[in-house]
Order: sequence, then C-alpha cells, then structure tokens
Amino acid sequence: MNTNTNKKIAILMDWYLPGTKAGGPVRSIQSLSEVLKDKFEICIFTSNKDLGSDVEYKNIKTDQFIEAGNIKYYYFSPEKMNMSNIIAQIQLYKPDCVYLNSFWSYLFSIGIIKAKNKNEINCPIILAPRGMLSPGALHLKAIKKYIFLLVAKISNLYRNITFHASNKLEERFVKKQFPKAKVNIISNINAGLPNSNIRIKNVHELKLFYLSRIDRVKNLHFALEILAKIPSKYQIVYDIYGNMENESYWNECFDLIQKLPNNIKVKYKKQLAFDEVQSTISNYHALFLPTLNENFGHSIVESLMSGCAVICSDQTPWTDMNEKACGFAFPLTQKQYFIDAIRTLAEEDQHKFNQRSKQAINYISGKMKVEETIQQYINMFNGSIKN
Repeated sequence: MNTNTNKKIAILMDWYLPGTKAGGPVRSIQSLSEVLKDKFEICIFTSNKDLGSDVEYKNIKTDQFIEAGNIKYYYFSPEKMNMSNIIAQIQLYKPDCVYLNSFWSYLFSIGIIKAKNKNEINCPIILAPRGMLSPGALHLKAIKKYIFLLVAKISNLYRNITFHASNKLEERFVKKQFPKAKVNIISNINAGLPNSNIRIKNVHELKLFYLSRIDRVKNLHFALEILAKIPSKYQIVYDIYGNMENESYWNECFDLIQKLPNNIKVKYKKQLAFDEVQSTISNYHALFLPTLNENFGHSIVESLMSGCAVICSDQTPWTDMNEKACGFAFPLTQKQYFIDAIRTLAEEDQHKFNQRSKQAINYISGKMKVEETIQQYINMFNGSIKN
C-alpha cells in the first residue's frame, strides 16, 4: 500500500489511457505503474486526447490532480497544455524523480530537459527513448532528426539526465548518439499471462495477423510484398489490427492489398483494446510483423503468450526465437527467408502447430522474469533519487 513517505515519481508522456493508439509505450507505463504503485507515489502527466484525435476524453477531469486506483493523474486540456504550465504543475507536485517516455516530444521531453538545465526542475530525470534512437526510427524524417541531434550534442543538452534502455541493443543506440551517457538497462514489463491457443490448423492454410500502429516504421507494406509472393496452393488470411496513424501510408498499403492474388485474404479489422488482445489473437496461428524497430514489442510478447508463432525482423530483442522453434526473426534484406517461414508454417498440421504453440508459451514464460524486473525498476528509481 502506498504511504505518504513513499518517494514521488512524475511520469510524462504525450498520450495515455483511456487512449491506446500510441501503442507500446502506453502498455509499458500501464504495467509499470501497476507494479510500482505500492512502492512509490506515481503521478502520470499527459494530454486529455488520444494520439491523432481531436476528441477530448469523456468523464475525465482536466487541468487538476485526480486519483484512481492508487495512482495520480494530471490530464492537460489543449488550452492549458503549454510548456510553462506543464513545468508549473510538475513544480507544484514536487516529484523526487521525473520519468520521460519520448525522445522527440517537445512538451513532455525536450522542454522538460531544458527546464532541468535551467534549474527549473531540481529532481533527477530519467529518459526512456522508447526505440526512437534506433537506425530504423532515425531513418524516417532523417534530416530533421539529424539536425536536432547535432545541436543537442553541441549544446550538451542531455548532460543532466540518465537514460533507460529496454535492452542492450537500445543501449548501443543511445551510446552511439551520446557516448558518455549513463544508461540503465531494464526490460519493459508486460502484465499479460499465458493463454492457450484454440485455433484449428489445416495443412496449406495459415491465419496470420498484424498488431501494431499502422505507420511506416512498422513496415506493413513489406509484409504485403512478401504475401504477394506466396504460392497459390497456400490459403493465407492476414488480418490487420492497429491504429491507422498514418493515412497516406495506409493508402500505399491498401493499393498493395488490392493487387494481392486470390489465395491471400487481407482485411483491416480494428484497433484492439488492451483487454481484447490475447483473447483475439489466440484465434490465429502467427503474428507477421516485419518491423523496422521494436525496443520491446508488446505485440510480440502477447503473441507468444497466446501460443502464436512470430515472424518478425531481427530489429527486436527476440532474435533467438529461431533457435527455440517458436518463431522467425530475419534481416529485412532476406525476403526469401520470410517467404520460406510462411510456407513452413502453412505446411504444418495440427500436431506440429500444437507443438510450436507450446514452445512459444514456454519460451516467453522463461524470458519474462517479472519479479526480478520489478526490483530492477525499484533500484533504478531509488538509485537516481539517492544520487
């Protein structure tokens, strides 16, 4: 139970529940807040609209501190969401540590770090880039990002903060930009539980799904290009779940869908609420997500927990799935590998699918050391506050 003596952590992010369109970071903070709320006093500062939406959340009080489930919240209305007011509310809350969850957000990251450098915020700051410093992510809008990073390095903007990377690979991405940065490496937390897969498997049939934001960094068009090359004897279903974040990119993908052969059936379904994910995907055989980058990949974790195989790029932390026979992680330059993976899964019968499904659950259950990870977060925040 939280007590008045618990240290205060202010968590900042552009979008949070009840909105889910921002995907993984929302999932990460929801899980983290729940497991830490009895150890720290937590307040989440965010906007009162979902990603890409003009509609404000109903029944949520804005521009004031509210509390629910032993967690505090401050939802900013558009009128009050400006740099000076965000800093003022953080100063009023008096946190012992600020935890940022974006590298590129001005209001909820860059502006806060500038305020720290001007002594307007006096507590330690931890920044989780959430995969935004990976080569795949930096490749998009590259010139603008390159100029910002150059200026940030020259001005030593990040001199007073600590980074949080979710794995060794992300640590390397941070160190590449800021070689002297102090980086804590702690995996994200996912509160999901293993869920048996109930899908019937017939030889030459395969039911795949995509679960992520529809944005170029997630590489949906690559998946569609691969599906176009699957031989006609295989009957493939590919259902797409996720927030349609980038409409022009979706139009490109839709054009590819229209050109697919008759044996490939692709449909956009909807965006799944967090509590719908595992019950929905346990009706599929495999996730197909050839992403340009995932610093964690909640959809990968939830797929494995639901007994689904995973076909993804090697730009995720789950590159040893090949060895464990529960998934496939390949370089994006090797398109034939992805084609062969789909053919392999399509050839499997019920017995082989059940074996792979069981291996998926065993693999991810062994990876998710929840209690150990929780203690690492406690140590990171306490260590930062102590320093």
